[in-house]
Amino acid sequence: MRTVLKQREQLETFFRAHTRVDYKKGETIVRPQDDPAGVYFLDSGFVKAYSITKYGEENLLYIRGAGSVFPLIWAFTGEHKQVSYEAMAKTVLWRVSRAEYLEFLDKNPEILSLILDMAIEAYRLNSERVMTLSYRTARERIVSFILNHAKRFGITDSQDRIVIHAPLRQSDIASSVNATRETTSRELNTLKKKGIITVEDHMICLSNLPELERILN
Repeated sequence: MRTVLKQREQLETFFRAHTRVDYKKGETIVRPQDDPAGVYFLDSGFVKAYSITKYGEENLLYIRGAGSVFPLIWAFTGEHKQVSYEAMAKTVLWRVSRAEYLEFLDKNPEILSLILDMAIEAYRLNSERVMTLSYRTARERIVSFILNHAKRFGITDSQDRIVIHAPLRQSDIASSVNATRETTSRELNTLKKKGIITVEDHMICLSNLPELERILN
């Protein structure tokens, strides 16, 4: 654990010696048609990665929280997929050129294990999303989405509820689980009426975790 913390501190120190970039909620960081301006370290805030379907609809892929480095694939291969990155809230990033980033890793190979962990986490998130989409009903897919994000961003409050500390909009949930906004709104309202979840300050609170898990089982 001490080694991981030291590696993370070393990585953060490297990025913070370069360019700080601040984004407001809704601002685009990387566009699919452009090469990224560099490799980013997410200091605070949230960034979502999404693609646009052939029907012009947003397709949420995953959400990155503080401590993330992106875009990982481009950083190593120079290939940029048709993915957009957007700030979901007030966000602080540190940016470094791809060449400087690769040089840093070359001189500090011990950091590669930390970057590998990030890549594995990204793979795991994509796998979870595939599993979520395998559920037949919109309610199951929405509940799966909520539970997955509670594991990542959930904090237990004084009322013993799990509060997802991430700015999840109904439209984000809908685009991730392949449901319409109307269906997503209806299913969330049903969960709220049953007292299973509440929404406070734009954050989802899990009031009855066993009942949420029962819906999937």
